[in-house]
Amino acid sequence: MSDTGRKDFTDKAAEAVKPDSQKSYLEQGKEKVTDAGDKAASYLQPESNKGVGQSVSDSFGHGTDKGEAKSNTKSFGESASEYAEAAKEKISEAAEYIGSSLGGAKTDAEKTAEKK
Repeated sequence: MSDTGRKDFTDKAAEAVKPDSQKSYLEQGKEKVTDAGDKAASYLQPESNKGVGQSVSDSFGHGTDKGEAKSNTKSFGESASEYAEAAKEKISEAAEYIGSSLGGAKTDAEKTAEKK
């Protein structure tokens, strides 16, 4: 049972079980709108005004929201590691370029010295 104006958790479960490929565009649109409204209400409605079922459902939903956010973002360490690897590659490329440029300059200098 849900609180007044809130989406019933049995409806949420039924929507989750039915694949999107079997839903009409109207059903999918309605779900998105009602899900967004219910999610907003879950954060705005004080815990003291929620029934037991609604409180449990909201707690589960909030945990899922945090899990999705975590799985969709990289940790600072992962991002820093990727940037460090990219920097190492660029430094290596630059060193290679400088080395080949200096090697060419040395060869040119030796040829000029031989001509004198």
